[in-house]
Amino acid sequence: MSEQNPGLLTSLAMEGQKSANKTYSLLSLAPYSQPETSPIDSMNRTSTREYKQFDSSFSHEVIVGTRGYFRNAVLSFAVEALKVKHVVVMGHYGCGGVAESMMPVKTPLSRPADVAVQGWIQPIREIYQTSTRPEIVAHREACKLEPMSQVPHLHDPAFRALVEENVKSNVQKIAKSAVIRDHYADVTLTNGDGPTIPSTSGKARVTEVYIHGFVYDVETGKVSDLGVSVGPPGRILPASPFPLIESGTSSS
Repeated sequence: MSEQNPGLLTSLAMEGQKSANKTYSLLSLAPYSQPETSPIDSMNRTSTREYKQFDSSFSHEVIVGTRGYFRNAVLSFAVEALKVKHVVVMGHYGCGGVAESMMPVKTPLSRPADVAVQGWIQPIREIYQTSTRPEIVAHREACKLEPMSQVPHLHDPAFRALVEENVKSNVQKIAKSAVIRDHYADVTLTNGDGPTIPSTSGKARVTEVYIHGFVYDVETGKVSDLGVSVGPPGRILPASPFPLIESGTSSS
Protein backbone atom coordinates (compact mmCIF):
# COMPACT_ATOMS: atom_id res chain seq x y z
CA MET A 1 0.00 0.00 0.00
CA SER A 2 2.78 2.45 0.91
CA GLU A 3 4.58 1.71 -2.36
CA GLN A 4 1.46 2.25 -4.47
CA ASN A 5 0.26 5.29 -2.51
CA PRO A 6 3.23 7.04 -0.86
CA GLY A 7 2.16 9.12 2.11
CA LEU A 8 -1.41 7.73 2.15
CA LEU A 9 -1.36 6.41 5.71
CA THR A 10 0.33 9.52 7.10
CA SER A 11 -2.23 11.69 5.33
CA LEU A 12 -5.13 9.66 6.71
CA ALA A 13 -3.70 9.87 10.21
CA MET A 14 -3.02 13.61 10.12
CA GLU A 15 -6.22 14.72 8.38
CA GLY A 16 -8.51 12.61 10.53
CA GLN A 17 -11.87 11.03 9.76
CA LYS A 18 -13.41 12.87 6.85
CA SER A 19 -14.63 10.08 4.60
CA ALA A 20 -18.20 10.09 3.30
CA ASN A 21 -18.78 6.55 4.55
CA LYS A 22 -18.12 5.47 8.12
CA THR A 23 -17.37 1.77 8.36
CA TYR A 24 -14.87 1.39 11.21
CA SER A 25 -15.97 0.13 14.60
CA LEU A 26 -14.63 0.37 18.11
CA LEU A 27 -16.57 -2.81 18.78
CA SER A 28 -15.85 -5.26 16.00
CA LEU A 29 -16.57 -8.95 15.63
CA ALA A 30 -13.47 -9.26 13.51
CA PRO A 31 -11.55 -12.43 12.58
CA TYR A 32 -8.77 -13.00 15.08
CA SER A 33 -6.61 -15.80 13.73
CA GLN A 34 -5.36 -14.13 10.55
CA PRO A 35 -2.66 -11.53 11.34
CA GLU A 36 -2.00 -10.95 7.67
CA THR A 37 -5.58 -9.74 7.18
CA SER A 38 -6.03 -5.98 7.07
CA PRO A 39 -7.89 -4.85 10.19
CA ILE A 40 -9.92 -2.45 8.08
CA ASP A 41 -10.91 -5.26 5.70
CA SER A 42 -11.89 -7.43 8.66
CA MET A 43 -14.04 -4.74 10.19
CA ASN A 44 -15.66 -3.85 6.89
CA ARG A 45 -16.76 -7.45 6.50
CA THR A 46 -18.23 -7.74 9.95
CA SER A 47 -19.59 -4.39 11.08
CA THR A 48 -20.79 -1.11 9.66
CA ARG A 49 -21.39 0.91 12.84
CA GLU A 50 -18.99 2.95 14.92
CA TYR A 51 -19.13 2.71 18.71
CA LYS A 52 -17.01 4.95 20.89
CA GLN A 53 -18.35 3.16 23.95
CA PHE A 54 -20.08 -0.15 24.60
CA ASP A 55 -23.20 0.55 26.65
CA SER A 56 -24.98 -2.48 28.09
CA SER A 57 -27.32 -0.51 30.34
CA PHE A 58 -31.08 -0.92 30.12
CA SER A 59 -31.77 2.59 31.37
CA HIS A 60 -35.24 4.05 31.67
CA GLU A 61 -34.06 6.87 29.46
CA VAL A 62 -35.29 6.14 25.96
CA ILE A 63 -32.13 7.02 24.02
CA VAL A 64 -29.66 5.30 26.35
CA GLY A 65 -31.97 2.34 26.86
CA THR A 66 -32.47 1.81 23.14
CA ARG A 67 -28.72 2.00 22.59
CA GLY A 68 -28.13 -0.57 25.32
CA TYR A 69 -30.72 -2.97 23.89
CA PHE A 70 -29.28 -2.64 20.40
CA ARG A 71 -25.70 -3.34 21.40
CA ASN A 72 -26.67 -6.24 23.63
CA ALA A 73 -28.72 -7.63 20.76
CA VAL A 74 -25.71 -7.41 18.43
CA LEU A 75 -23.48 -9.09 21.01
CA SER A 76 -26.08 -11.77 21.78
CA PHE A 77 -26.61 -12.59 18.11
CA ALA A 78 -22.87 -12.83 17.51
CA VAL A 79 -22.21 -15.06 20.50
CA GLU A 80 -25.31 -17.26 20.47
CA ALA A 81 -26.30 -17.45 16.81
CA LEU A 82 -23.10 -16.88 14.86
CA LYS A 83 -20.93 -18.68 17.43
CA VAL A 84 -18.31 -15.92 17.27
CA LYS A 85 -15.22 -16.90 19.28
CA HIS A 86 -13.44 -13.56 19.44
CA VAL A 87 -14.89 -10.12 20.11
CA VAL A 88 -12.38 -7.40 19.24
CA VAL A 89 -12.52 -3.89 20.65
CA MET A 90 -10.49 -1.96 18.09
CA GLY A 91 -9.56 1.62 18.86
CA HIS A 92 -7.41 3.80 16.63
CA TYR A 93 -4.97 6.60 17.24
CA GLY A 94 -6.23 9.94 16.02
CA CYS A 95 -9.84 9.15 16.89
CA GLY A 96 -11.92 12.32 16.52
CA GLY A 97 -14.30 11.43 19.35
CA VAL A 98 -11.45 10.84 21.79
CA ALA A 99 -9.81 14.11 20.73
CA GLU A 100 -13.03 16.04 21.30
CA SER A 101 -13.46 14.51 24.75
CA MET A 102 -10.21 16.20 25.81
CA MET A 103 -11.50 19.63 24.79
CA PRO A 104 -13.46 21.98 27.08
CA VAL A 105 -17.22 21.72 26.57
CA LYS A 106 -18.51 24.73 24.68
CA THR A 107 -21.60 25.93 26.51
CA PRO A 108 -24.45 26.44 26.17
CA LEU A 109 -25.23 23.34 24.14
CA SER A 110 -28.15 24.78 22.20
CA ARG A 111 -28.05 22.69 19.04
CA PRO A 112 -29.36 19.10 19.08
CA ALA A 113 -26.26 17.93 17.23
CA ASP A 114 -23.97 19.35 19.92
CA VAL A 115 -26.02 17.77 22.71
CA ALA A 116 -25.95 14.41 20.92
CA VAL A 117 -22.19 14.46 20.34
CA GLN A 118 -21.35 15.50 23.89
CA GLY A 119 -23.60 12.81 25.29
CA TRP A 120 -21.98 10.28 22.96
CA ILE A 121 -18.44 11.03 24.11
CA GLN A 122 -19.21 11.72 27.78
CA PRO A 123 -17.97 8.28 28.94
CA ILE A 124 -14.59 8.99 27.29
CA ARG A 125 -14.50 12.43 28.87
CA GLU A 126 -15.02 10.75 32.25
CA ILE A 127 -12.04 8.49 31.59
CA TYR A 128 -9.97 11.56 30.75
CA GLN A 129 -11.08 13.34 33.92
CA THR A 130 -10.49 10.41 36.28
CA SER A 131 -7.64 8.37 34.79
CA THR A 132 -4.46 8.01 36.84
CA ARG A 133 -2.33 7.19 33.81
CA PRO A 134 0.68 9.57 33.96
CA GLU A 135 0.35 10.98 30.45
CA ILE A 136 -3.29 11.87 31.00
CA VAL A 137 -2.71 13.28 34.49
CA ALA A 138 0.07 15.53 33.17
CA HIS A 139 -2.19 16.73 30.36
CA ARG A 140 -5.04 17.56 32.76
CA GLU A 141 -2.71 19.52 35.00
CA ALA A 142 -1.27 21.48 32.07
CA CYS A 143 -4.78 22.33 30.87
CA LYS A 144 -5.64 23.83 34.26
CA LEU A 145 -3.05 26.51 33.53
CA GLU A 146 -3.81 26.85 29.83
CA PRO A 147 -7.08 25.32 28.56
CA MET A 148 -6.93 23.65 25.15
CA SER A 149 -8.00 25.77 22.21
CA GLN A 150 -7.54 23.12 19.53
CA VAL A 151 -7.68 19.35 19.37
CA PRO A 152 -4.52 17.48 20.40
CA HIS A 153 -1.86 16.51 17.89
CA LEU A 154 -1.88 12.96 16.59
CA HIS A 155 1.32 12.14 18.50
CA ASP A 156 0.30 13.78 21.79
CA PRO A 157 1.14 11.14 24.46
CA ALA A 158 -2.04 11.87 26.42
CA PHE A 159 -4.18 11.59 23.28
CA ARG A 160 -2.71 8.22 22.43
CA ALA A 161 -2.99 7.07 26.04
CA LEU A 162 -6.67 8.02 26.17
CA VAL A 163 -7.37 6.02 23.00
CA GLU A 164 -5.83 3.00 24.72
CA GLU A 165 -7.65 3.56 28.01
CA ASN A 166 -10.96 3.83 26.19
CA VAL A 167 -10.35 0.45 24.56
CA LYS A 168 -9.45 -1.10 27.92
CA SER A 169 -12.59 0.32 29.50
CA ASN A 170 -14.78 -1.15 26.79
CA VAL A 171 -13.19 -4.58 27.05
CA GLN A 172 -14.15 -4.61 30.72
CA LYS A 173 -17.67 -3.35 30.00
CA ILE A 174 -18.27 -6.13 27.51
CA ALA A 175 -16.76 -8.75 29.81
CA LYS A 176 -19.05 -7.59 32.63
CA SER A 177 -22.17 -7.32 30.46
CA ALA A 178 -25.12 -9.56 31.27
CA VAL A 179 -24.76 -11.29 27.90
CA ILE A 180 -21.16 -12.37 28.47
CA ARG A 181 -21.59 -13.21 32.15
CA ASP A 182 -24.51 -15.48 31.30
CA HIS A 183 -22.52 -17.03 28.46
CA TYR A 184 -19.54 -17.72 30.71
CA ALA A 185 -21.79 -19.39 33.26
CA ASP A 186 -23.10 -21.64 30.48
CA VAL A 187 -19.52 -22.39 29.38
CA THR A 188 -18.54 -23.52 32.87
CA LEU A 189 -21.73 -25.59 33.30
CA THR A 190 -21.48 -27.31 29.91
CA ASN A 191 -17.75 -27.45 29.12
CA GLY A 192 -16.46 -27.70 32.66
CA ASP A 193 -13.92 -25.48 34.37
CA GLY A 194 -10.13 -25.51 34.19
CA PRO A 195 -7.50 -24.05 31.86
CA THR A 196 -8.61 -26.03 28.79
CA ILE A 197 -11.75 -27.68 27.46
CA PRO A 198 -11.97 -31.38 28.49
CA SER A 199 -10.87 -33.65 25.64
CA THR A 200 -13.90 -35.90 25.99
CA SER A 201 -17.45 -34.93 26.81
CA GLY A 202 -20.83 -36.41 26.12
CA LYS A 203 -22.44 -33.00 25.84
CA ALA A 204 -22.26 -30.51 23.01
CA ARG A 205 -19.69 -27.89 23.82
CA VAL A 206 -20.47 -24.21 24.09
CA THR A 207 -18.37 -21.88 21.93
CA GLU A 208 -15.90 -20.14 24.21
CA VAL A 209 -15.79 -16.39 23.66
CA TYR A 210 -12.70 -14.25 24.20
CA ILE A 211 -12.69 -10.43 24.27
CA HIS A 212 -9.63 -8.53 23.10
CA GLY A 213 -8.44 -4.93 23.13
CA PHE A 214 -6.42 -3.82 20.11
CA VAL A 215 -5.38 -0.42 18.80
CA TYR A 216 -4.86 0.46 15.15
CA ASP A 217 -2.24 2.99 14.09
CA VAL A 218 -3.64 4.65 10.97
CA GLU A 219 -0.28 6.27 10.26
CA THR A 220 1.64 3.00 10.04
CA GLY A 221 -1.13 0.54 9.30
CA LYS A 222 -0.08 -1.61 12.27
CA VAL A 223 -2.27 -3.19 14.95
CA SER A 224 -1.07 -3.69 18.52
CA ASP A 225 -2.46 -5.76 21.38
CA LEU A 226 -3.08 -3.87 24.64
CA GLY A 227 -2.78 -7.05 26.68
CA VAL A 228 -6.23 -6.84 28.28
CA SER A 229 -7.89 -9.92 26.77
CA VAL A 230 -10.59 -11.65 28.80
CA GLY A 231 -11.92 -15.19 28.49
CA PRO A 232 -14.06 -17.70 30.36
CA PRO A 233 -12.99 -18.08 34.02
CA GLY A 234 -9.90 -20.24 34.37
CA ARG A 235 -9.26 -20.65 30.64
CA ILE A 236 -5.84 -20.05 29.06
CA LEU A 237 -5.97 -17.05 26.72
CA PRO A 238 -5.05 -17.76 23.09
CA ALA A 239 -1.85 -16.34 21.66
CA SER A 240 -2.31 -12.94 20.04
CA PRO A 241 -1.44 -12.45 16.35
CA PHE A 242 -0.36 -8.88 17.10
CA PRO A 243 2.58 -7.50 19.11
CA LEU A 244 1.92 -6.47 22.69
CA ILE A 245 2.13 -2.73 23.19
CA GLU A 246 3.87 -1.25 26.21
CA SER A 247 1.19 1.03 27.65
CA GLY A 248 0.79 2.59 31.06
CA THR A 249 -1.68 1.53 33.70
CA SER A 250 -4.73 3.34 34.94
CA SER A 251 -7.42 2.84 37.52
CA SER A 252 -10.07 4.30 35.23
